Amino acid sequence: MKSPFPGMDPYLETRWGDVHSSLCVEIRSALQPLLPKGLRARAQEGVLVDTSDDSTNVRFEPDVSIVKTSRPTGVVAVADLVSSKQPLLVTPVVSVRRDRWVEIIDTSAGNRVVTAIEILSPSNKSRGRDNDTYRRKLDRYTEAGVNIVEIDLLRSSRQHLLIRSDLLPVDSRGPYFICVHRASREDGAWEVYSVSLREALPVVAVPCRASDRDVPLALQPLIEATYVDGAHDDIDYNVPPDPPFDPEDALWAETLISVRQ
Repeated sequence: MKSPFPGMDPYLETRWGDVHSSLCVEIRSALQPLLPKGLRARAQEGVLVDTSDDSTNVRFEPDVSIVKTSRPTGVVAVADLVSSKQPLLVTPVVSVRRDRWVEIIDTSAGNRVVTAIEILSPSNKSRGRDNDTYRRKLDRYTEAGVNIVEIDLLRSSRQHLLIRSDLLPVDSRGPYFICVHRASREDGAWEVYSVSLREALPVVAVPCRASDRDVPLALQPLIEATYVDGAHDDIDYNVPPDPPFDPEDALWAETLISVRQ
């Protein structure tokens, strides 16, 4: 069964791990047959490791794990010489997160990265270390002359991103954004697609090499495939989404959901 929403389904935000991974594969597959000769799309993955207790990073994981174990036979602990109290073994928990994105590479030029397609996760948008890392990543792309396509299908604030919502006219703002940076633009301007909750996701012009035509990336069929392939038809639409709708959108969504049921 399809999603009841005509564009991005906001209820998918609570299942972002699966959605994010699926979208990377869908985007790679959609671009592959359209790319000019010598270009290939590759899904990429990096592991982010955080062993700090930096308070600017909000984590829903324990800071440490405490495990009580028996002492190996024949081993005399120093504690036995001075105290009958036994120590606990404390192992820091290493927070590991996976960063996924899609690259278009030029196989005729040593696999040089031509375009990077980033699908934002909640931590990319929130103040803290992950946001700082993501901003530095964009800087490296820019310095290396790489095109950037930033896909934001999360309704959270963009206040800590390079392209903020408040940079746009009020009547051009929406909950979803696709931002495109062309390496060939000397003025550093970004192309911004602002998308409302009530419309389909757009076809985005993906830049490649300077000598190539843009490649069209139709996002709506990809999010629909992600919904179906991920079996997300088990979503309980009777529960308000997180974050919740504003009152006007809540009434509109209620009508959509009632028709579906």
